[in-house]
Amino acid sequence: MTLASAGHNGLLDAAGETAAAPPSHWEGRPLLADAAVEARPYQLRIIHQALEMLHGQYRNRAGDLEPAAHSVMVESPTGSGKTVMGLAIARQMQQKHGYRIGWVSMRRNLLAQAEAENRARGFNVELEFISMFDKNPPAVEMLVVDEAQHDAAMSMANLHSVVRPRHVLGLTATPFRTDRIKLCFDQVIKDAGIHQLIQDGYLSRYHHYTIERYTPEGVAEHFLREPQRWGKSLIFFHRLQQCQECHALLAAAGVRAEVVTAQTDRQRQLDDFAEGRLDVLLNMAILTEGFDCPTLQTVFCRPSGKGCTIQMGGRVFRRHPDFPFKQIVQCKQTRHPFLKTAMADEQYVWLDGTWRTLKVNQRIAAITQRSRAAIARSQAELPQLVAQHRTRDFWAQQRDWD
Repeated sequence: MTLASAGHNGLLDAAGETAAAPPSHWEGRPLLADAAVEARPYQLRIIHQALEMLHGQYRNRAGDLEPAAHSVMVESPTGSGKTVMGLAIARQMQQKHGYRIGWVSMRRNLLAQAEAENRARGFNVELEFISMFDKNPPAVEMLVVDEAQHDAAMSMANLHSVVRPRHVLGLTATPFRTDRIKLCFDQVIKDAGIHQLIQDGYLSRYHHYTIERYTPEGVAEHFLREPQRWGKSLIFFHRLQQCQECHALLAAAGVRAEVVTAQTDRQRQLDDFAEGRLDVLLNMAILTEGFDCPTLQTVFCRPSGKGCTIQMGGRVFRRHPDFPFKQIVQCKQTRHPFLKTAMADEQYVWLDGTWRTLKVNQRIAAITQRSRAAIARSQAELPQLVAQHRTRDFWAQQRDWD
C-alpha cells in the first residue's frame, strides 16, 4: 500500500511559490464543472490523482511512474464531499471504459443517499446499489465502497470473492479498525484534514466543552441546565440501557427526544429531527455513519478512541448560516479529545459549578506573533570575542557537519 498526498489546499507550495491551480479536466472530460456542485480545489486534486492511479499515470514524489492500481482508497473528513468525489471518479471510469459500477455500503440509508446525490448533482452514473451483506450481488467491473473501513469485514471479503471487480475505490473518513485488521488498498490518497477544511471555511468552526463525568445522569444534567446553549443535539452512549436512562431524564423534563436503534423507525426519527419535531437523538453507534443534518448544533461524544471519536464529532461540522460555531462535548476520561484532531476556537471546562474558558488572549497572541516575526528577521552574529577564538579547523568542521 502506498500513501500519497494530493497536495495542500493553501495558496503556496512547499517552496513558497504560488501553487498551481487544481486540475479541472481529465483526458479532456470535466471533473466537476458540469455537475451541480461547488468544485473545491482539494476535491479536484483527489479525483484527478485517483484516476491517474487507476490508469498507471501517477508519478510518486521521486518522479517514478507507479503501476496501475487495482484499488485506491480516498481518506477525507466527514463533510468534505466523499460521495461527490466517488461519483465523479465513477463517472469518468464509466465514460472511458463502459464499466458497470456497483456502489457498496453497510447501511441501506447510505445507498439511498448516494442514489439521491447521483441524480440531484447531475452525475447520472448508472449504478448498481449493493449491500455489503448481499449473497448474490450483480456482476460489475468496479466497486465503490462507501465507509471503506468496513472493507476488511468477512462480509466484504465474500462480496469481493463473488464479484471479482477489476477496480475498487474506497471512501472513508476513518481508516481505523478496533480489531486491528489492516485495510488492503494499493494506493491511499490524503489531502486536507478536518482542521485545514475548517480553516478554509469548508467545514464549520466549533467550540469544545469538557465535562467531569460522562454518565446518563451527568449528560442529562448538563443538557437540562442550558438547553438553549446546546440546541439540537446528538448524544452517544456505549450501551442501550444508558441511552434509555438519559432519554427518560430528558423526557421527564419535557425535552423532545428519542433513542435510535436498528429496530426503530430511523428514517421517521431523522426526518422529525431535521424538521424540528425532535430536539435530541440518542444512540450507540448507528448514527456515526450517514447522518447529515446541517442544523445539528451539538454532539455529546462518549469516551472512545480516535476512529469512533472522529466519526461521532464529524456529524456536527456541516455548515449552516444560522450557526457559525458548532459544539462538541466530551469528558476528561476520553482516550481521544477532539482537540487532537482539530483545534477549537474556544475551549470550556466545567469546574466548580461553572464553565471556565480556556481562550487565547488575542492581545498576547498578537504580541507573540510580532515577536516571532522580529526574531525571524534579525541577524544573529557571534560576539567578536567568541568569534576571534574560533580556529579555521573549527569552521571547516562546521561546514563538514552542515
